[in-house]
Amino acid sequence: MKISLEWLREYVDYHDGPEKLQAILTEIGLPVEQMAGAGDDWMLEVEVTSNRPDCLGHIGIAREVAAATGCAFRLPDVNYRQTGKNVADWTSVVNEAPDLCGRYTARIIDEVNIGPSPAWMVRRLETIGLRGISNVVDITNYVLMEVGQPLHSFDYDRLEEGRIVVRRAKNGERMVSIDHTELDLNDRMLVIADASQPVAIAGIMGGLASEVGDRTKTILLESAHFDPLSIRRTSRALTLGSESSYRFERNVDIVMVEWASRRAAALLEQLAGGTVAPGLIDVWPAGYLDRQVGMRLSRLKMLLGIEIPSHRVLEILSGLGLTPTLGEDGVITCTIPSWRGDLTREVDLIEEVIRIHGYDRLPTESRIAITVKTPDAAQRAVRRVTEALGGCGFYETVNVSFVEERYWRYFVPDGFQPVRVQDATRKTNNALRPSLLASLLEVRKRNQDVGNDRCDLYELAAVYLPDETGGLPRDPLRLGLITDGQFPELRGAVEAAIGWLDRRAALAFRPALVRWAAADTGAEIVLDGQVIGQAGQIHPDIREGFDLNQDLCGAELDFQALVQVQKSSVPITPLVRFPGISRDLSLVLAETVRWADIEAGIAAQEIADLQEIRFVGIYRGSGVPAGKKSLTLSLHFRRADQTLTHDEVDGYQGRILAALEQRFQAVLRS
Repeated sequence: MKISLEWLREYVDYHDGPEKLQAILTEIGLPVEQMAGAGDDWMLEVEVTSNRPDCLGHIGIAREVAAATGCAFRLPDVNYRQTGKNVADWTSVVNEAPDLCGRYTARIIDEVNIGPSPAWMVRRLETIGLRGISNVVDITNYVLMEVGQPLHSFDYDRLEEGRIVVRRAKNGERMVSIDHTELDLNDRMLVIADASQPVAIAGIMGGLASEVGDRTKTILLESAHFDPLSIRRTSRALTLGSESSYRFERNVDIVMVEWASRRAAALLEQLAGGTVAPGLIDVWPAGYLDRQVGMRLSRLKMLLGIEIPSHRVLEILSGLGLTPTLGEDGVITCTIPSWRGDLTREVDLIEEVIRIHGYDRLPTESRIAITVKTPDAAQRAVRRVTEALGGCGFYETVNVSFVEERYWRYFVPDGFQPVRVQDATRKTNNALRPSLLASLLEVRKRNQDVGNDRCDLYELAAVYLPDETGGLPRDPLRLGLITDGQFPELRGAVEAAIGWLDRRAALAFRPALVRWAAADTGAEIVLDGQVIGQAGQIHPDIREGFDLNQDLCGAELDFQALVQVQKSSVPITPLVRFPGISRDLSLVLAETVRWADIEAGIAAQEIADLQEIRFVGIYRGSGVPAGKKSLTLSLHFRRADQTLTHDEVDGYQGRILAALEQRFQAVLRS
């Protein structure tokens, strides 16, 4: 935003030089990027952030200077005579798009004389980089750069039926802008039309057909408020920008719309000899309600670390036009003016106070004390699990939480309804994932497509499950893994992760029916007697659904259970010096016998030297009678203080076989 120092002084009693003004503006958050002399005047280019559209005019900058310096601020007079027939007898305005046009005003100025602008106006406009064109055009530009409100002047006699219709363009409509650009319009663009055709692109640029020219005698003056997003979208689509669109995109002050119209009317009467028709057409469906925001003095002190006297706080807020009142409870209530749409919270008011009071008044310390906080249980668990899985050759993935319906259905019971977002832009993947395995398999497919043959993956993230009581969805943390390797490799990775949390934890994989696992490969993951997850080989139908060309194994665990099981320190136990002896047994059993029953039957023998019982696999086929299965298990024996003999292990094996034969009619397969 370029400003003229001479022009600025019209609104604020600032008498110092440009260098001091540069320092003042920079200190209050409006840094001056460039400063240059312009004859007897000075031009200062001020950087204005997108949340301060009120400073895109000299009046807005003047308010800031007045607040920072204590100088008096004033608005120019807008007095003029109104003669002739009422504006309602001249024209009418119909707003067919109130969602895109919040306010539209129209005023008639008759008997204007088109000619050059006075030297003082041309000089001010040229100082900020605008060339003088004619008195009517220069006046609208002048008010634009004065208050930040774009205006547009139509040649009234070139408007069909002399009326205005604010509407969306029709697909296929065309218009030629005042810079002679042919524009193709569509129904996502807002236009200002007369009785038959568009005469301006709302908020961006006028049309050639209604442009003010040398023969113009009557002007219809537009001052309006348009939806910022609509203006930005149209400006980008047409690759057409202007000083007006720049301000509308950042949201102009809807209340000052009418004041800007009056200001321009007064200048048109003064500099173009026009007569202003009585009245104003003001289409304003919503109106404006004052907003109030409170600020606690105690909160201000806590955030800033200094105590600013209440009278100084009130002085600053009053200077900013916020009309503060201090209550007995130490709360200052401010009525937010229409031009400060950026002030919505208590912290915004605190920022305003320190901005004007001076950031340099905040105390500084030569040393900063940093408190080191030890990781909590969840953070320790994450670190240990990720380190363990990384050591096993697994790669971590981070995926979006949305997943397509054709994928998540594999991993949930029939009739399950996921948590969804109601967003028209998400038509095929608007469900939040109820399982991590769907995301991991999608990642595996992408790696397959680029030729990564071996890809072991894991993800630690939340899944989203609907609440049975109708409350907010649950989002438990889960650990998901997939591997191209065999099931024992997957099991080893899970054991490594849990072992790194607590080596003494009792972990078991218990055969179970798992919805997404291939037949006879599913297992429940049991930790200290509690089921914490599922594992298995991915079902062929699921592999086909993801278009994967090789077998995969997967697991999904409740991560909170892992957090609870971990020890604050991992115990280190010495390696056993004496070797162990393993025996693999293949037993022919009835199909109804479960692995859990086998484990319990062996454990009932209470053999102290039996360190581990491991499930190996199941076989059905040649040599195994119908209705039977061959279950292979591995027994590992070891004694801590001496070497076991094979005769001792033979005795243990005999006891186990006898017990299984008696309880399950198990027969050792030859």
